[in-house]
Amino acid sequence: MFENIMKFFKKFNKKEEKTANNSRNTAKERLHLVLMQDRANVSADFLELMKQEIIEVIKKYIDVDEGAIDVRLTNKENEDGTNGAPALYANIPIVNIKNETKEVKKEEQHETQEQSKKVEVETEEIIEKKEETVTQKEEKKEETKTENDEKVENTEEELKSEKID
Repeated sequence: MFENIMKFFKKFNKKEEKTANNSRNTAKERLHLVLMQDRANVSADFLELMKQEIIEVIKKYIDVDEGAIDVRLTNKENEDGTNGAPALYANIPIVNIKNETKEVKKEEQHETQEQSKKVEVETEEIIEKKEETVTQKEEKKEETKTENDEKVENTEEELKSEKID
């Protein structure tokens, strides 16, 4: 009977611990969310200034619909559904890509192709030179072998003639 009373109190104590852990985790999560919101909250003036600077940079490369631009700070949601780090959200409708940018890309591509062709020609020349060198070495090797064979034959004939004498 004493054991049953002990089990009852242990179960009761475990429930209190779970409740305390849940409360602690909930409070911790809420505090985390409050801190993230404080970090993400910036003044409207600051956000507008940032928006204008972003637009200026983007306008160098593309035409945009400035009236439809939406820039704001939000909290990114984590995989587990909790709020995560602050995130900058920018929806910038593109009207047209500037021709200057297209032309620069075409020029870069042309230059890259020219460089590629040049490297290819240089590579072919190097390969040809190596093949010539290998061929020359083989010919020289063959000549040397032939000369050596002739020397050996001459030496053998001299030895034969000395033996005869």
